[in-house]
Amino acid sequence: MLNKTLKITINVILIIIIVLLSIYALLRFTNKIEILKVETGSMRDKINVGDYILIHKQSNYKVNDIVTYKINESYITHRIVEIDEDKIITKGDANNVEDSEITKEDIIGKVIVKGGFLNFLIRYKYILICIFLIIYLITCLFDKKEK
Repeated sequence: MLNKTLKITINVILIIIIVLLSIYALLRFTNKIEILKVETGSMRDKINVGDYILIHKQSNYKVNDIVTYKINESYITHRIVEIDEDKIITKGDANNVEDSEITKEDIIGKVIVKGGFLNFLIRYKYILICIFLIIYLITCLFDKKEK
């Protein structure tokens, strides 16, 4: 039989997951957050090809922020190297030249999470959800048997 501490721990983890998923859904619905997959190596060593990035829309950006912007239906994730009033210059860390200037309106958002654990969560999200559901169902089954 499962002890009470394990049941409480599993329920707390499931509640946290549900709350985080709800917050994520709300932020996605309001266009405050995006998740994109990096396709090029222009930010190599900081952000690698195949990494997922979590982007948050902000009202202000500063030099050294890594931002994603959209130009001609392409998403580009580079570091801000210069801001001059409404003009913003970016450059990929692995690139030799700066990009053409953009405006704040072109920016989708600032990169707030990259790679690592985010990659793991996105790649294995369905497996993780199934594992947690199975664990939850098992705890419910044992809970009913104990009564």
